[in-house]
Amino acid sequence: MSTLKVLLIIACFGYAFAKNIQHHKISMVSTSDSNKAAIFTHAESPVWDDHSQSLYFVDALQQNVHRLDYFTGKIYTKHIGYGQVNVISLVEGSNRLLVAVRAALHFLDWNVAGDAALRLLTTFDEGLPDNLINEGKADSNGRFWAGTKGPQSGDDVLPDKATFYSISQQTFKNPQIQLRPVSISNGLTWSLNNSVMYYIDSPTQKIEAFDFDPINGEISGRRTVIDISEYGYEDAIPDGMTIDSRGHLWVAIMFGGSVLHIDPDSRTIVYAYKLPVTRVTSVCWGGPNLDELFVTTSKSHSKEPLSGAIFTIRETGSYGVPMYRFRFDNANDY
Repeated sequence: MSTLKVLLIIACFGYAFAKNIQHHKISMVSTSDSNKAAIFTHAESPVWDDHSQSLYFVDALQQNVHRLDYFTGKIYTKHIGYGQVNVISLVEGSNRLLVAVRAALHFLDWNVAGDAALRLLTTFDEGLPDNLINEGKADSNGRFWAGTKGPQSGDDVLPDKATFYSISQQTFKNPQIQLRPVSISNGLTWSLNNSVMYYIDSPTQKIEAFDFDPINGEISGRRTVIDISEYGYEDAIPDGMTIDSRGHLWVAIMFGGSVLHIDPDSRTIVYAYKLPVTRVTSVCWGGPNLDELFVTTSKSHSKEPLSGAIFTIRETGSYGVPMYRFRFDNANDY
């Protein structure tokens, strides 16, 4: 096992939709100075940085960006006073991060104190002050794709009030509308050959696919890969998503207490990894060998004792691929 500090390890059985039964282990990250679980209000947007061997993630409702050092187990925190922070991306050739705060994208300099660390890049959904950027990732050409969500009260979000955008270094002042309307843009990833973009608008309960043109940054041919309501998740929604080295999808199921392993080619659920919490928010591969699936969760509106913990799922037999980075020349000087 790695030197990442964990509080407990559970040998687990999930539910196999196919005929195979799998064994795996689930770990829960603890604080570096105690044996207590590291609990967050609403952890989201996990991103593995292979350069620093760290996991970045946000606690959206506490307006914090966190960095978990894999080898020491220490968690570092950067507070954003300006507003809710939902998304992180690494930036190619830069020590800055790209973060979404409210409905705007900023560069974040970790070593600068306070909100002076933020440098505004662009704003989405102007004229809609209650909308927030909810999800975003970079593609293979370094563009950044991000989607918003409409006004929210409790667990309810007004439908069809949001938009899915893309930006590049050339277009960041004029974000390109890719889909409108959407309700809650969530899981986002690309096939290994970059010919398909996978996307989730959570209230649809669907994992969807588009033909993807990586040169021009265009999508077309929208279609359904999986509708989770057809697999016993009638009261749940798909949330964050990642891809493995076989091109299979891994999807966090909010309100469903699961991570689904999906084969998008056969449009089947391979396996459902059950967690001891209901509100599962997102996933990403990490660890030195990219064979540990980090899973973020939320304790907002939940009384489950382990809600808000960061879990890792090991021994799945699967491996991740490095995440793309946002490309912006001279980002350190912007």
